[in-house]
Amino acid sequence: MPLRRIVLPVFWATAVLFLGSSHFGADQTRAIVRPLLHRLAPTATPAVVEAVHAVLRKLAHLSEYGILARLWFGSLLARVDRTPRRASWLALAICLACAFADEAHQSMLLTRVGSARDVVVDATGALTVLIVSRSRREASERRMWLGVTAPRSAEQSPPPRVGATP
Repeated sequence: MPLRRIVLPVFWATAVLFLGSSHFGADQTRAIVRPLLHRLAPTATPAVVEAVHAVLRKLAHLSEYGILARLWFGSLLARVDRTPRRASWLALAICLACAFADEAHQSMLLTRVGSARDVVVDATGALTVLIVSRSRREASERRMWLGVTAPRSAEQSPPPRVGATP
């Protein structure tokens, strides 16, 4: 695999691991998110603001690992002899290794807590994107193999002939 194919996935994995550092713990992001949420919803209670903050943090986990999975999937498919199935399993393994390393690192920090729940959230983000990516890739390959073109929409289909029965 050419080096240029793995630069972006490795860069994103590095960014994900940096986001798992002590600079981006809940207390640190709360200082940024809480004032923003108060501006957007001034009548929100502190409990609601905290709940939204927690949801945003979990959505960040899903997104980070979904993007990581997609980047690795695309990079791993660069080899002609690699199937989408194999590429998706390899991408998932890389994402899981990254998630475990991130949570293990966080468990050693004073300002962070390693969490098995976060590994599950990370895996869910990666797995969801890989299922969609692999399904789309395999469907595309099936269409190419069978010589089937994409179905026509109603706007593209020819007008019905006059007097023709349906």
